[in-house]
Amino acid sequence: MKVSLSCVLPLEDVAAPASLILFQGGDLLVGAAGYVWSLDIAAKLQPRMRTAVLIDASAFIPCYAVALDADDDIAWLEGELRQPRQILMASSFADFLPIGKAMQLLHWVKSHRFCGYCSAEMQGHLAERALCCSRCDLRVYPRISPCVIVLITRGDEILLARHVGRVGSWFSCLAGFMEVGETPEETIRREVREETAIEVTNIRYVSSQSWPFPSQLMLGFFADYAGGEIRIDGNEIAEAGWFLPKDLPKTPGPGISVAGELIELFLKSRRKRST
Repeated sequence: MKVSLSCVLPLEDVAAPASLILFQGGDLLVGAAGYVWSLDIAAKLQPRMRTAVLIDASAFIPCYAVALDADDDIAWLEGELRQPRQILMASSFADFLPIGKAMQLLHWVKSHRFCGYCSAEMQGHLAERALCCSRCDLRVYPRISPCVIVLITRGDEILLARHVGRVGSWFSCLAGFMEVGETPEETIRREVREETAIEVTNIRYVSSQSWPFPSQLMLGFFADYAGGEIRIDGNEIAEAGWFLPKDLPKTPGPGISVAGELIELFLKSRRKRST
């Protein structure tokens, strides 16, 4: 079935068959059958105007993301609101991918309601996943912010850190946003130096991952320790240290994030060496 790529349209204009992923206040609405809802409920969400954002145009049944207002009564839907991060931690990223994509697209539409040049209202493009200004023709595509995340090794030890504001006692790899004019390798050296005051060498790419909090592309790397003593910045990093495989703190799982994948790959390499 051919589906129009018009990415943003009134919910009442969504044609059947279609399905919905619903959010309220940034949380996902989950029902007895899961997080995908039938288009049949759309009529009950009226008369207030709703915006539907197309998530996937290639699926046999197209799926749309819809953000409900904070004061909407959703009790009749017999669902519960769940934080997306909690859902991710309890599943794999592959299972979470449609939710993550929906989150990113809703964030994009919400943050580009008006043109940044002339302040006119933005509208969904009829043939592309883009928002267009009807007055000056500015075209805005979903923003993706490239980030690096790196697992630093020192012999059998790895450097892990706990970030300021992170709920619980989770430790992970060092990470940061790329700045204008930087290569990923330059970003890694700068971020590691800023956050822990150490130097790295032998940087090598491993894998990447979309990360929808809100719209990052995580580029995962290994790097070797080159010198220096850990001195945390206190702004982004609350705690950092070198850990042996047998003494690891609580870390992300390999099915959840590229950080977990990097840690798991390191552990597998050490297990092979010991056999």
